[in-house]
Formats: sequence, C-alpha cells, structure tokens
Amino acid sequence: MKKAENDIDVEKLLAESLIKAGLINEKQLWSVDKQQQISSKSLETILVEQGWVKPQTITYFKENLKDSFEQQTAKELNNVTINLSAKRVFRILLTIICFLTSVSLIGQLSQRYLPDFFLRDGFARIFNLDGEQNIPAVYSALALLSCSIILSFITYIKKNRHDSYTPYWRGLSIVFAFLSFDELASLHESIMYPVRAALKTDGFLYFAWVIPGSIGVLIFLLVFLKFITNLTTKTRNIFLIAGTTYIAGAIGCEMVGGYIVSVYTRQSIFYVFEFTLEEFLEQLGVAIFIYGLLSYIGFYAKDAFLKIKIPHKNRIDVISI
Repeated sequence: MKKAENDIDVEKLLAESLIKAGLINEKQLWSVDKQQQISSKSLETILVEQGWVKPQTITYFKENLKDSFEQQTAKELNNVTINLSAKRVFRILLTIICFLTSVSLIGQLSQRYLPDFFLRDGFARIFNLDGEQNIPAVYSALALLSCSIILSFITYIKKNRHDSYTPYWRGLSIVFAFLSFDELASLHESIMYPVRAALKTDGFLYFAWVIPGSIGVLIFLLVFLKFITNLTTKTRNIFLIAGTTYIAGAIGCEMVGGYIVSVYTRQSIFYVFEFTLEEFLEQLGVAIFIYGLLSYIGFYAKDAFLKIKIPHKNRIDVISI
C-alpha cells in the first residue's frame, strides 16, 4: 500500500515536471487521466504509446524525480513537528491542576477524618500541595521552568528582529527561572524566620517572607511598567490576569494562611482549605501565563520555529518544533 502511494506521488511529480518543461500540455494530461480510468496503464506507458514523449526522456525525468522524492520522504520521516495550540495546552494544564488539587484535598481530609489505612499518610504526603519535593512541587517547578524556556525563545526571536524590548523578555525569562528554582529549593521559606524574628510579625504576617515578597513585586512592576503598557491589549490583559491570579495565591492567600496558623494551627481544616486555594491560584496563574505566551508566539511570531539538530554518527536528524 505504501509503495503504491509512493508510485502515485512520483507519477504526479513526473506529470508536473513534464508540463513545466513544455513536453506535454494540460489537454494531453487530461487525456491520459481518462485512459488510466479505463485501463491500468501507467502514465509513462500512455505517453510513449501516444508518441508525446520519448522513453529515454521519461527515464531521465523519473531517475531525477525518484531521487528527489526519496530525499524529501526521508526528510519528512526524520522530522517531527510538534504543534503547540495555546488552548489545548491550557486545557491540559488545567486538567492537571484540578487533578492535583482534588487528590491533595482528598489526602488531607483522609488524614484528619478517616482511620489509618495502608499508604494513607504516604499518599497524603506525596500529593500535599503544601509540601516540598513531592509531585505538586515538581509540577509547579516544571510549569515555571516552561515559562522561562518559552520566554527565552521569544527573547531569541526579538533579538534577531532587533526589538527594543528584548531585555525585558530576557529579564522575564530569568525571573521565572529563579521562581522555578525557588519552588524546589524553597528559598523564600529560609528568609521567613529571620524576618519574623527581626520584625516580631504575627497574624497576617506570620509568614514573614510576604514582606520582602511584596516589595519584590512592587519593584518588578516599576521596572516592567513600560514593557507592560506597550504590550497589545489582548496580551497585556492575559499577562495581568495571570499575574493577579498568581499574586493573589502566593501573597494574598499566604497572608490569610498566616493568620489561620497563628490563631489555630497548621492542622486546622481551615488551613487545609486555605493552602489548597493558594496553590490552585498559583498554578492557575502560571497556566494562564503560558497560554498568553503561546498565543503571543502564534499571532506575532507565526513565521518563527525552533530547529533542533541531533547528530548521530555521520547523520544529522533535524527536528522542527
């Protein structure tokens, strides 16, 4: 079946080449098609029988066309094209977020309200949204790292086009790379205790890292204000929605969680619901931002693609993304 399809493609290329060379015309090709519907004869057989093209001419064209066709087919087989639809990626990320949120909540409620059973505590720990170095933490770090990689790609495009806002895209890439590292290493947690001890914070500021964190957000907005205002309306709105959602979880909910922990404890069911909402908003904000980045690339850089060369012995495979 595959061979038959290839023969048809070669015949099509042969017919097009003969027409371009002026050896046959459209009327003659139409006549050949009619004869092929009646008989099972090949294109070259009919052309030779009709005396329109010499056998050696067809042989010459076929040899060159087959080499070209085989090279093109090999190239297509060795190439892998990945189409990243912004909406499809967002739906996938949203599904993952909802799954992690639901499983974490089930695990925490099981620990508090169900009798001990096999793997209960291990299950709750592995999927705990408030935990470290577990599945939700790795997902969050990878999502933030994906933002950094996409921003690096945009930076490369902007640099080649000599865009004046290239440094801002590069700066965003660095910021998200740091956030990804912080998600795994929990650097913000390490500054919480010194700040709390120095400022004697409690209540809403129990998690004292929100103070330098809020200052960092303010500085970020001041530095990137010109960049944000010069984005197109659609892109700017998506970025602002993503940022607001993320900050609402990372700082807003964190402050509420600090109040709950200082008044009750970390074991409080109110705290469970709080950190579940907090992590959901953070992950949702990142997913919206990824949607915005992919939408931006799809609309403003539709002619751009990423080419990855993978050397293997004396051959180089090219993968276009």
